[in-house]
Amino acid sequence: MQALDRANLPMLGYFPTVVRFPDPAGTHWGVSMVKSNPPTARARYIGRVMRKLRDDLEYKAAQVSDHIGKNMATLSRYESGDYPIPGDIFITLLDLYRVDDQVERASLIQMNIEAAKRGWVDSFQPYIKSLANHIWMEDEAEEIQILSLTVLHGLTQTKQVAETLISNGPKRDNPVAVKRQVEARMIRTQLLSKTDGPVIKILMHEAILDQRVGSTETMIEQFERLLEITELPKVEIRLLPRDSWAHIAAGIGVGYTVFRLPEPLPDVVYIDSTAAAIYEEDPDIDSFKETYDALWNDVALSSKASAERIASELKEVKRE
Repeated sequence: MQALDRANLPMLGYFPTVVRFPDPAGTHWGVSMVKSNPPTARARYIGRVMRKLRDDLEYKAAQVSDHIGKNMATLSRYESGDYPIPGDIFITLLDLYRVDDQVERASLIQMNIEAAKRGWVDSFQPYIKSLANHIWMEDEAEEIQILSLTVLHGLTQTKQVAETLISNGPKRDNPVAVKRQVEARMIRTQLLSKTDGPVIKILMHEAILDQRVGSTETMIEQFERLLEITELPKVEIRLLPRDSWAHIAAGIGVGYTVFRLPEPLPDVVYIDSTAAAIYEEDPDIDSFKETYDALWNDVALSSKASAERIASELKEVKRE
């Protein structure tokens, strides 16, 4: 039996797991198909977007299948992420679904091109285009583990703090962009109180409490909000002590977020940077997950002690 040439495999989704073995004579190599790799997070996201676009226009699967010249089973696999959507068909679908915004089209086309990759980088786009993956994973995750080392995480910010930070950031000269980003951030904060939402663990460095973003009234409101969050049933906040260094020893210099997604999706880690949003997927993120668990269990203050520390900082701000 000839060895399989992966370059000539039909594009039926993602390359299968291949086990090679010698034949009894030991002269040839055979191939055993074990199972296909599950769809990547982005492939699932792309499929979900295309299904929503179809539903919004109330198109039946049969209508769309006929339009693109495929059967309904193939369309279903496109929408589940099990099959990659060929570029020409993808553009045909965008036209059919009336996706006319050029930024949105370009973003979706690029995402579809790279959908099979289990690690990716999103360049920052106008307003909140770069958050599409992030928001989807926040909604889909069973558990979210957040490590924040330098600034209050967006999910915990009040509107006033978010406005202060964003209006002094890269978009400060674009009031429309500032407004849209603040609106998006406030919508995302609703995730914390969803009864059917994910379990959320927030691990933040104690030094963040020293920051004074805006006025005294702004910080009082922010610390009161943090204390409210500590009381939410599906959210837990722990502080990394000011003198802790274990994360540095582990080579962690920036914050990250681990999305633990339901099967068959892989877990994903999001690493923020000033230039781009970086995503990696299982099985390449074990070190991130292990480091987070170690910091959470062995280094961080308890949830109760963390809440007490936040309350103490609130009293300090009120005296300022």
